[in-house]
Amino acid sequence: MAKEKKQSNSNLLAIIIPVCIAVAVLIGLVISGRVTANRDKTNPTVTATKAAVTESQTQSQDTKVTLVAVGDNLIHNTLIDAGKQDDGSLDYSSFYENISGYIKSADIACINQETMLGGSDFDYQGYPLFNTPWEVGEAAVNAGFDVFTCATNHSLDVQKFAGIEKECEFFEKHPEVVHIGTNKTEEEYNTITYYEKNGIKFALLNYTYGTNGISVPEDKPWCVDMLDEDKVKTDLKTARANADCVIVFPHWGTENSHEINDLQKKYVKIFSDGGADIVIGTHPHVLQLVEWVTNEATGKKMIVYYSIGNFISHQTNLNQMCGGMAELTVERVDGKVQVTSAKLAPVVDFYHNTGNGYRFSVYRLSDYTDDIASDQAKDGASVKYFTDLSKKIIGEEFLDLN
Repeated sequence: MAKEKKQSNSNLLAIIIPVCIAVAVLIGLVISGRVTANRDKTNPTVTATKAAVTESQTQSQDTKVTLVAVGDNLIHNTLIDAGKQDDGSLDYSSFYENISGYIKSADIACINQETMLGGSDFDYQGYPLFNTPWEVGEAAVNAGFDVFTCATNHSLDVQKFAGIEKECEFFEKHPEVVHIGTNKTEEEYNTITYYEKNGIKFALLNYTYGTNGISVPEDKPWCVDMLDEDKVKTDLKTARANADCVIVFPHWGTENSHEINDLQKKYVKIFSDGGADIVIGTHPHVLQLVEWVTNEATGKKMIVYYSIGNFISHQTNLNQMCGGMAELTVERVDGKVQVTSAKLAPVVDFYHNTGNGYRFSVYRLSDYTDDIASDQAKDGASVKYFTDLSKKIIGEEFLDLN
């Protein structure tokens, strides 16, 4: 009997010890920030690391991923004030409540976090040096966003690296989502972020053209991912070798212009030569062209959204109030992964003067009505205006008005 009991205990230990080791390793990865979360929107799970891509469970199985991406989450003072509650708390869920259904229905949803999530350690402020409450980030996470791109011209607004540290701290508290573009360590700067969904591995790259003249700290040149040609080429080479689909999120272009500038043209060629599949641009605050770009040497096609404009802001030019939601389908068919559908659904930034501040929200243009438009604080923000504008800029092949 004693011998049988001893044998039973040994068997139990043989099971428990490996489990404990595995749990300890996973906890260590989460604490170090090296885990990239892949969120099943009903059952969050960790499936990949930033340091290395995991082996796909079904490399040969036909599968698909739907992805959406929206533009600038640009939080001015009036938006900060709009979230203040009677009890002194902050709640920004209303910003996204009218569009969150589209966000949550996608397999992967991306948002450009234009302004720094520096949080309450610093004074909240809007233009020109933005510091955004963490509660805005909480609302965006709850709305269904999985990926936050943070390399923007405002990345150093909050006391340079001090703000980046706090932004990274916010995302450490939300391992169910991924943030790219700002870095707490040099190791993060030198690491590609991979995101796996439905057996397809995505590499996610994010760069900004600059930081509004604020110099990057000399002792921390790695804290923001800049559009540096050598780095971009190196990252693309690594990403292409390890991922099924490479997505680049450049912060570039000329503000308030629908035209493509020379920097954008230069880097489109670099992205194409490096084997990127998808390019989704931000910064101009207005919509720009969507097009397929075919590499002359390889024949590989790459879809480019030069600018998807603003998502939510208090920029009051009518053209700044009409952004876009990139809608993509990426499929593996007969072992080959490719973009099989690329659309853009216009979105409208809504703001209403309550007489005691403003109320903000975002609508997909297909849900935006003349009755809603009649409550806009801005004259002329009609369904027709935004429809005509979208048709003027976005080709019929890509425009989704339904």
